[in-house]
Amino acid sequence: MGKKALFCLFLLLCLSAHLQAQKNGGKIKYKAEKLTNARREDGVRFKKLLDKVVFKQNETIVYCDSAYFFKEDNRMEAFGRVRIKDGDSVTIRSKSLIYEGNRGMAKLRDNVVYKRGHSLTLYTDFLDYNLILEVAKFYNNGKLVDDNNTLTSNSGKFLSRSNYAYFYDDVLLVAPEYNLRADQMEYNTLTEVAYTRGPTFIDNRDGTTVDSDGGVFKTRIEQTTFNKGTIETRNYILVGDDIFIDDQKRFYKATGNVVMTSKKDNIIIFGDQSIYDKQLGISKVYGNPLMKKVMAEDTLFMSADTLVAIEHADKDKERVLAYHGVKMFKEDLQGICDSVAYFSADSTMHMYIDPLLWNEDNQMEADSINVTFSNGLLHEMRLKRNSFMTSLDTMGQHNQIKGRKMHGYFDDLGDLEIMDVDGNGESHYFVLEGDSLFVGMNKIFCSKMRMRFENNDLNNISFYTNPEAKFIPPHELKQAIVFLEGFNWRIEERPEKSDVATYYKEVEKVETKEKIKLPSDLDMSKIKKAIDNLDLPEKTVDELQQTVQPLISK
Repeated sequence: MGKKALFCLFLLLCLSAHLQAQKNGGKIKYKAEKLTNARREDGVRFKKLLDKVVFKQNETIVYCDSAYFFKEDNRMEAFGRVRIKDGDSVTIRSKSLIYEGNRGMAKLRDNVVYKRGHSLTLYTDFLDYNLILEVAKFYNNGKLVDDNNTLTSNSGKFLSRSNYAYFYDDVLLVAPEYNLRADQMEYNTLTEVAYTRGPTFIDNRDGTTVDSDGGVFKTRIEQTTFNKGTIETRNYILVGDDIFIDDQKRFYKATGNVVMTSKKDNIIIFGDQSIYDKQLGISKVYGNPLMKKVMAEDTLFMSADTLVAIEHADKDKERVLAYHGVKMFKEDLQGICDSVAYFSADSTMHMYIDPLLWNEDNQMEADSINVTFSNGLLHEMRLKRNSFMTSLDTMGQHNQIKGRKMHGYFDDLGDLEIMDVDGNGESHYFVLEGDSLFVGMNKIFCSKMRMRFENNDLNNISFYTNPEAKFIPPHELKQAIVFLEGFNWRIEERPEKSDVATYYKEVEKVETKEKIKLPSDLDMSKIKKAIDNLDLPEKTVDELQQTVQPLISK
């Protein structure tokens, strides 16, 4: 620190000390309509003042109906319609007061009203006000009111010079659009910005709630930043490490470990970031987003570059959109495409731009594909324009069917049962005796076909509307005519469960930890038994046991 800075600091300290001495110095002066001398039982003398009582010390003036003045202590006790005027900006009213002139301390009790300027008022029954430091402390409940907000708590203090108020224990801020509750709050009365630490809960007028570990609330412009918060709306619950809310624009943003849950549809979306436009009813999750929808005893996972949830007054128009690089996994269905629209009203998924689906040994593709679920199971499938289905037989040969459009039906177990072909149908179907004797290939042209499946395997095909058929025995079958035009077996693109999202394993770990109930005595044999009862893959069991073993050793 340079000499100039040190000199400025010295002047500042001297000035502060001078002002404090000015405010602290001097005897209390007084006047009243009636004045008498009195003595307490312990012999201490004091004066009784009655009617139009006025006390003055420097810039501080006290008005009251009656008072006791103790000259030796430079102290007064005031009663009835007490009013303190401290400078030009502070006025305090109460029913009683103890004023210690040497300390500049005023202790006000009963119906205390502290006013600073024209916009800030503090109400309490217990207020200690340090006139030297201009610090007001309240106890046993207090209420601070400014132009826009009302704050209440069990205790707190107001620092007049810095324009900061501190509230402790059962804090409530009532703003025009919401109520906020916290254990502790720091509030700048000039900027109307509130800071909370610890558990914080907000209840918006529109029914939205927020639960967090603290945050910053810019009440004047209605902007809020939370730490590890949870937002709950009519339809969704949104969780994130950091949450930003703009109530004027009705805009929400969550960052870090985002989890968005649909309360109606058993849909959970994970991601790095999320934004929610409340006015439009649109939620967007991006940064490795993953959708998880629980269906009966199975779960559908879907990942993409971006996931969007759209609310709508018309329930039939509520939907989840996924676009660019979509991958999905369900035990009985896997798929990829560029974009998806999932409508919760009828549990239908629309796949666009190079959609591809796999069901057991069947591969299906078309310009667009619609899949409908019922009670969490596959119910119907529609392939529109340039439909192509490939089914792998027991000898590893590719049965192929193509047509303008296809319509698939699934049984009560979610297994593919029937697939109808409508328009420009072509089929290459390999004929087997048993599971391992190749007889030949049927090459058929037919406008309408019906494929029947058993245990998701192609069993037989029926042909309608003037079929043209040709049977080709094995010795005449050449490689050039084995495959239909457009055939492309893309099995290497079929997603695994772990491919759906890069961090799915982290989600799986959380779910596994929630399932495990470790014995209190930490006996390793019991722990192994508890893990075995989870019915997890062998690799996962080994990893869990390796994780637990060092803890037991300690």
